[in-house]
Amino acid sequence: MRPSVQGSSLLISLVLLIISAVGVRAQVVFPQEEGGKATMKCIIEMPKAYVSGLCILRREGETVKGSIFNEFGISAMDFTYRIDKDKVKLHTVVKMMDKWYIRRTLKADLREVMKELRRGGRRYENKRNRITYTFDPIERGGGESDGSR
Repeated sequence: MRPSVQGSSLLISLVLLIISAVGVRAQVVFPQEEGGKATMKCIIEMPKAYVSGLCILRREGETVKGSIFNEFGISAMDFTYRIDKDKVKLHTVVKMMDKWYIRRTLKADLREVMKELRRGGRRYENKRNRITYTFDPIERGGGESDGSR
């Protein structure tokens, strides 16, 4: 009698897994096509501080324009990522982080973050400087995760 109980619980587990997977849709972490947009919660953790807020990415041809805002809507940084050249350009950085050595690290890290997001990853860790970047897609109104309204 025990084997049928195990079989029943396995079947129930399988049915629950399938039901839960039906409601799950792929969430955009990197805009794949022209005009595509991705909106994510973002956390940048450093040994003595952290920045959290929103990251918005928008694709324009072979360029992805990105901005990271804190919870109050203040822009922490604006950047562009050239997909074809695999290069990041920082346009603006909040004053407390606007130092040449921080900009150099951010530029290199954002390049790696963009590559990780393109692969579908959501986390990048700079082990040398102990900085962790975490991105979590946000579903926008109407159930769309691509940012369109």
